[in-house]
Amino acid sequence: MKKSFLIFFLLLLIVTSILPPPVVEALASEPTIQVKLKNYIGNRTHLTVTVQGDFQIESSQVKLTNGKTYIIKVESGQLHLYEGANKLLNTNRLHLIPMTYSSYLTINNRPYLGAFHFEVENSLYIRPTNTVYLEDYLKGVVPFEMMASWPIEALKAQAIAARTYAASYLNKTIDDTISFQVYGGYDWHPNSSKAVNETYGEVLKKNNYLISTVFSASNGGKTESNANAWGSIALSYLPMKEDPFDARTNWNFTLHKKQIQLEGLDLKNPSLWWNTTKEKDEQLATSIKLWLQQNGHQGKDLKIMSIPKLSLHSPTSGGRVSKGDITIEYFIKDHVDSSGKLVLQKLELHNSSAAKLRAMIGNRVMLSYYVTNVRETTDTLSVSGLGDGHGVGLSQWGAKNRADAGHTYKEILGFYYEGATLHIDYKERVNHVPSVENPTVHKPAPVAIIPKPQTSEPKKIVDKTPPVISQVKTTVDQKKKNLTLSFKVNEASKVTLYLKDSKGNIFHYVMKGNPVHAGTVVKAYDITKLANGTYKAGIISVDPNENQASTSTSFVVKHSPTTTLTKAKTGKVTASKLHVRSSGSTKAKVIGSLKKNQTVTILSTSGSWHKIKYGKSYGYVAKIYVK
Repeated sequence: MKKSFLIFFLLLLIVTSILPPPVVEALASEPTIQVKLKNYIGNRTHLTVTVQGDFQIESSQVKLTNGKTYIIKVESGQLHLYEGANKLLNTNRLHLIPMTYSSYLTINNRPYLGAFHFEVENSLYIRPTNTVYLEDYLKGVVPFEMMASWPIEALKAQAIAARTYAASYLNKTIDDTISFQVYGGYDWHPNSSKAVNETYGEVLKKNNYLISTVFSASNGGKTESNANAWGSIALSYLPMKEDPFDARTNWNFTLHKKQIQLEGLDLKNPSLWWNTTKEKDEQLATSIKLWLQQNGHQGKDLKIMSIPKLSLHSPTSGGRVSKGDITIEYFIKDHVDSSGKLVLQKLELHNSSAAKLRAMIGNRVMLSYYVTNVRETTDTLSVSGLGDGHGVGLSQWGAKNRADAGHTYKEILGFYYEGATLHIDYKERVNHVPSVENPTVHKPAPVAIIPKPQTSEPKKIVDKTPPVISQVKTTVDQKKKNLTLSFKVNEASKVTLYLKDSKGNIFHYVMKGNPVHAGTVVKAYDITKLANGTYKAGIISVDPNENQASTSTSFVVKHSPTTTLTKAKTGKVTASKLHVRSSGSTKAKVIGSLKKNQTVTILSTSGSWHKIKYGKSYGYVAKIYVK
C-alpha cells in the first residue's frame, strides 16, 4: 500500500494537536468507492465485455442487454463500442449503470459488480473505473490479500484493516494493484465474504480519526515502527515489538558478481552474441534492467555485465536495513564510441535507501528489509533474511497463527494496532434503483447508487480455473553447493515447494503454504549435505477459490570428489610390491613399482589415492598400502 495516506494522516495529526477534538458522525449509509482496473487488465487497446443483466449508457438511448458480448476499442483517440461488426457509438467517455443490483460486467473474463466509467488513457489504452459499494469491494479484496481458507477470525481482522484503509480513499480514485489493495472484482469466496458481513461497517480509529491500517505478509518475528520504515512521525498504535506468532518467513538469494564474461566478446559486433548471451542470474538481471529503463534508459536494450558490489547496512532499531550501496556495470546496445565499440556503463549508488535497492533487485527476490546474514565470496554474494514486506502493522501470518491459537479478531487487531478502537462507521446502503437521467459526465464514474438486493446476494460466479505454474527452472551450482529454484505463477496463491529424494520421500519444505503474489518466485537451498543423486522439486499452488495446480521437476547433485591438500609428508609401503600408476585409477598405466618398507613422499591425497613423488616426476599409489 502507498505511503501517501500515511503522510496525509500525519499532517492531520499535526493540525489536530492545535484544534479542539473533532465531532465525527457516522455516514448515513454505506458509501461507494471508485477503483481503476489495472491489475488483471493491463494496458489494452480493446476490451471484451459480456453483460449479465442490463446496463444503461448515460447520455445515450443505447442499452447493453443481458447475455450479449460487446467490444470496446480505442480508435482515433476515442472509445468505439461494437456489437459484433455493428458500431453502436463512439465517445470520449463511456458510463455504464446497472439496471438491477445483480447486473454485472465480465471484462476480459473477470466479473465486476457495480457501475463503470471507461476512458482513453495516454491516448492509447482503455481504462475502466469501477464504482462499487464498499462492502462489495471488500469481498473482492480480502480473498486476494489473505488466503480465504484461513481461520475466520484472521479473515475478520484482515477485513477491518482493508475497510479502514479503503475508507480513507472514499473521495479519491484508487486502483486494484498492490499500490493500494489487490481487488479481484466479483470473484468472492464464502469464507472471506462471511468475514466481511460479520464485521459490517467496522473500522479502526484513534481520537476519532481513521488509523493507518498498513499490513504485510510476515514481519519475521518482530513488528517494525512506521517511523523506522518510512521516516515519518512515530504513531503510537504502530510500535516495534516482538511477535511470537509470526511465521518468521525465511528468504535468501545469491547473486553472481560476474553476470557475463566480457572476455571473448566482440564489442564492435554485438549482434553476433547479444541475443544468445544471458546473464548468470536472469531474474535479478531482468529486474535491474527494468529499473534502469524506468530511470533514464527508457526503451533501451541492456545487458548487465557485473554487479561487483552490493552491501546492505544501517539497521533500524527494529533490525531492518535502511541503507545500501550497489555498483552495476552494463552495456546499452546502441551506445558505442567513435570506433563503433560498446562503451561499458557504470552505475554507483552510495548510502542509498534500502527501498531503492530492493526495488532494483526485485521485491519478490528480497522479500523484506530484515536481513539476518550476508555471505560474500570472490564470485558471489548471498543474502538471507526473515519476513515478507515492511513488517509494520498487521502480520497476515501472525493473524493466522493467532486465530489458530484461539485469539478473536478483536484481540488480533489489539496486538497489531495498539490502542486503536473499533467503530461502526455507516449504516446499511440506500435501497433504490439507479437513475440514468441528468448524467454527471465530468465525474470519473457514475454517481448512481447500486441498490441492495431484496432477498439474498447475487449468485456468486465461482472461479474454477486453477493457477498456472510456468517457467519452472532448477539450477545446481555444484561448486558453491547451492540449488536455485525459480517458477512463475499467474495469480495470487498459496504455494508449497518441497524436495523429494530418489525414493520419493519428502525431506524438506522450502515453502509450505506461503502466500505469494502473481509473478516469479525464486528460492535457494544449500545442497552441502545432500548425497550425489537425482532429486525432485515439487510445486503446489492453491488460489483463493481452492483451485489447485501442481508440477515437478528433477535436479542432479554431483559433488566433486573431495581433495585434501596436505603439506608434503612421508609414508612407508606396507605391501610386498606396490604398483605406481600414471593416475588415480586401477585402470591407469603402471609406470613403476615400490618395495615393502620403502619410504615415499606424499604430495597430496584424493579419494583412495596418494599422489607421490616418483623419480623426477610423480605417480599414484593406493593409499591403503602406505602408512
